[in-house]
Amino acid sequence: MLEPSTRQPQQLPKQLPKQLLINGQEPKLQPVAFMFPGQGAQYVNMGLELTHEISTFRVLIDRCSELLKPHLGIDLRHVLYPKQEQTNQATEQLKQTTITQPALFVIEYALAQLWMSWGVRPQAMIGHSIGEYVAACVAGVFSLEDALSLVALRGQMMQQLPGGSMLAVPLPEQEVQSLLGQELSLAVINGPSQSVISGPTDAIALLQNQLDQQGLEYRRLHTSHAFHSKMMEPILDSFTDQVKQVSLNPPQIPYLSNVTGTWITAEQAVNPRYWAQHLRQTVRFSQGVQQLLKQPETILLEVGPGRTLSTLTKRHSQKAIEQLVLTSVRHPRQEQSDLSFLLTTVEQLRAAGVPVDWDGCYGQTPDQQDIPRHKGQEDDAQKHNSTLLAPDQPQPESSKTFVAPRDDLERQLTKIWQNVLGIKSISVTDNFYDLGGDSLLAVRLFAEIEKVFHKKLPLASLLMAPTVAQLVNQLRQDQGSAPWSSVVPIQPNGSKPPLFCIHGAGGNVLSFRDLARYLGSEQPFYGLQSLGLDGKQTPLSTVEDMARCYLKEIRSIQPKGPYFLSGYCFGSKIALEIAQLLRLDGETVALLALLEPSPLEFSTSENQVPYQRSYSDRLKGLFQRLIHRGFQDVLKQQFLKLVSKLYQSFGISLPQSLQIIKVQEANTFASKNYVAKRYYPNPVTMFLTSERIAQSPELQKGWIELVTGKLEIQEISGKHLDDQPGSFLKDPHVELLAQKIRACIDQVIVS
Repeated sequence: MLEPSTRQPQQLPKQLPKQLLINGQEPKLQPVAFMFPGQGAQYVNMGLELTHEISTFRVLIDRCSELLKPHLGIDLRHVLYPKQEQTNQATEQLKQTTITQPALFVIEYALAQLWMSWGVRPQAMIGHSIGEYVAACVAGVFSLEDALSLVALRGQMMQQLPGGSMLAVPLPEQEVQSLLGQELSLAVINGPSQSVISGPTDAIALLQNQLDQQGLEYRRLHTSHAFHSKMMEPILDSFTDQVKQVSLNPPQIPYLSNVTGTWITAEQAVNPRYWAQHLRQTVRFSQGVQQLLKQPETILLEVGPGRTLSTLTKRHSQKAIEQLVLTSVRHPRQEQSDLSFLLTTVEQLRAAGVPVDWDGCYGQTPDQQDIPRHKGQEDDAQKHNSTLLAPDQPQPESSKTFVAPRDDLERQLTKIWQNVLGIKSISVTDNFYDLGGDSLLAVRLFAEIEKVFHKKLPLASLLMAPTVAQLVNQLRQDQGSAPWSSVVPIQPNGSKPPLFCIHGAGGNVLSFRDLARYLGSEQPFYGLQSLGLDGKQTPLSTVEDMARCYLKEIRSIQPKGPYFLSGYCFGSKIALEIAQLLRLDGETVALLALLEPSPLEFSTSENQVPYQRSYSDRLKGLFQRLIHRGFQDVLKQQFLKLVSKLYQSFGISLPQSLQIIKVQEANTFASKNYVAKRYYPNPVTMFLTSERIAQSPELQKGWIELVTGKLEIQEISGKHLDDQPGSFLKDPHVELLAQKIRACIDQVIVS
């Protein structure tokens, strides 16, 4: 059994105070309609706190789980609320439709009974696919025992069918019908122009290619089978026979049918064949919810995990502005107390005129909600983040007061800083970047640190420890025990969705420091650096391998979309590949921002030879480097490449300065040998310098061919060189770039 809370909170009064009188009269009581979501809404630990704090909810979860044991062969509570070490296993189990369907039914049924025990009784209901079983059970069509047995059997029979796929497309029913052919089915109509197509995975893949060529967007759903398609037909007769074994009753509460998109009739509800059709036919949620939207005074309450149906309803073209749509359980990415979230909804219902009986309900008025924070954020991150204060924020006092070295380690490190930066007097609290430091000087600095202290510090450590005092602490720590990560939290705080920016050919992310700073303190910003910069790992040599590796780390910070991606120069190719992987996995890429992207070869042919720059372009690039960096610097770069190869040929560990060369060569090799193979149907924004725009259109040709969605080019100031960070990432140009990126992000968030 689930354990109740050991706390002893005070109970609220059985009846909250009445509404304020309006024109001397009490407000009219508002009708409520329950909405029960379907597969895709589930997550591990949904409603966990409610099981601890609310006995009604806990007892129902216990009862349903006990009734399901003989049907599932497991205790569902171990999947819903696993031990910490079993969370990953439970997450995978919850993706299996055998478990998903009973799990959703149990949570939604318990929530519905909880609401009704508080006096919130539905005048109407609608369910989405498996959600209709909850509506039917609440309406009295099934007994609880029969409903649970059918839901478990339904999931098991579906699980035994061959796998399939489902694709969400922003098209109305009429246009979808022309895309189906012989194998595909229209599975779901979620809105007037929101449909889901279902069928064999191969047929779905062919449809994706067709949509890519037409420049149409789509989203692959996380499903194991092709639900509500022809692939369900082999189990229809068997399932009908099973439904015949249970008692079916006319509904006592009106609810809407997925099959017809209108009100269920008594004849349909008690017909076993209807429930077989229900698992095969199109889910007409849009038509069904439209019936509820005809009555704007009806409050629509989602009774289940997350906000899937609420979001669909709010987007519906027939929804009146004043109609209230609420949710019961937080979305998994909302870092808020389950109880606080639920009580907030209770207060909204009460304020709208719904009487609430609080008998047995714990709690107080919900506390002020915490600002959402992304996984990986630390409470004390800001104190080590003085380098990233927004331009309009005051600098910390320590940067204005001279502090001399306080021990031998600080004295040694300060001397290195003085030699590299060419400054005689440096405070241990001075910021490396404020003293004129940049990514090139950082490479020299860390090479000297390695010589003196015999320690290889990651270059990215300078972003979080930009002073002598902070860097000394890094030296004192055992760097060998610290796990390497490609993700660098340059600015981990803020309320906006995180922006992930992929490195250029050099592999490090130090050049993103000013961009993160100008984007502001509310914009989380993560850089992705190359494997191999630590001198311990072998650099990756293909764009595809880099994309898979980086995506895994991105998801450790942000498990679900929508994602905001960016890439600098060569990193634009990796960002594109990550976006394609996310898109094929059914995730949304809200922004793909390319900063001076390197030329791209695109071909749908498997035998396409990678793009090779012409000799004239190579000579032009070399000439530009000679002008901007000088003959001596370019010659030194080539010499270091030669020395790096000699080290490797003798199997000697590379110094950090040469390790960077090795990473750069691997990135250059990956860039030259990358050929994009798939169209990209989503919007892309390119940020190009005036100089780049004026150059040959050949540099943008591959990108123009590949992007079938909207391709927007925004002009920025500054220059871009092949072997070092472009000036557009430095003051004064970077401020304009940040403004343009921030505007793009804000526009996406608003839309």
